[in-house]
Parts: sequence; structure tokens; C-alpha cells
Amino acid sequence: MNSAPTPVPASPGPPSAAARSGRPVVVALIGLPGAGKSVVARALADQLDYRRVDRDQIRHAMFPRCSYSFVEKRAAFRGVLLALEVNCMLGVSSVIDGCTFSRRADLARVDQVVRQYAYTPVPIFLDCPSDLARERIARDVAQDRHLARDRDPAIVGEVLARMEPPPPGALTIDARLPAAEVCRLAVEAVAGIAGIER
Repeated sequence: MNSAPTPVPASPGPPSAAARSGRPVVVALIGLPGAGKSVVARALADQLDYRRVDRDQIRHAMFPRCSYSFVEKRAAFRGVLLALEVNCMLGVSSVIDGCTFSRRADLARVDQVVRQYAYTPVPIFLDCPSDLARERIARDVAQDRHLARDRDPAIVGEVLARMEPPPPGALTIDARLPAAEVCRLAVEAVAGIAGIER
């Protein structure tokens, strides 16, 4: 597997003290596989000093010989919820990667965990046409750039079939835009919600 990460826009330097002291938030990135959630998650982690909680990494650690079953995915999601709770107890903001949040019930579970610590959940929907998502996944598969071995263009249709609309109030970003612009919009929006001066 190629370990080179997907490029993200350069950070303007180390996170400032303001980045660490903004209003505590948990960002949930919603969208099809291939929408660019991982690129945005890395930008938020790098530029706002948030902890990235990646379900794919958690699942890989839990199940090194993963069969990508529903049970393994749900177990990894419980790991995500536990990591979020620990981050909240430690007083750090998080961004969730590796989840499509195709079912709003999963977002509700995130809300339930983080609101008990007075964290603000920030749902961001990366609106990506299915044909573009398939094209991006095919490129990632050809370059062996993703940890999840069950990821292929066909997964887009599977997720799309169960995809529920994002919750009211979710920020929507057009994922057809260049990655640098999508990241800029997401970072600026989250920084504004968290009260971080940039």
C-alpha cells in the first residue's frame, strides 16, 4: 500500500494558541465515499489543531485481518464514539473521518456523546455527484491510496441507496470544487463556529 497521504493545502504555520482555546466542537463530515472527507479532515486537524478520529484506522487496529463485515464496522464506530468521549474529557476538539453518516441515527449518537460535555456538533455535508465519487475512488484504488480494502467504485451505489438527507442546519460544501477550496471553506466555517480568529 502506498503510504503517501493525499495532499492537502499547506498550513499557514503551527496552530496558534487561539486554535487550542476556541469553543469546543466535534466536526462530523458527511458524504459519499470519494467525496473528499479525509482531505478535509486532515486540513481541519492540521490547521485548527483538532484530533482526527478515523474509523478506518480504528477498524484496522481492531481487526488486522478485517473482512469489512457489518459487525466489524459497527464495532469500529463504537470505537469512534469512545475516542470522541475521551477527547471531550481531555478538552480537545475532534473531526470524524472514515464515516459516511449515511444514516442520521449515527449522527444522533455522536450528538448524544458530545453534548453531555457541552461540545458543539458541527455537521458538514460534502455534496459530491456519484459519478465523480466513483471516479475518485477508482483513482485511489489504482494508486493503492486508501486503508479500507473494501473500497471500490461500487461502494458508492451501496451508500447512495441508504443515504438519508443531511440534518437541517448542516453546512453544505460543493465537493466538485478543487480540494484546496473545499478545505478552505470547511476550515473557515469551523473556525467561525468555534470562535477562532485566523
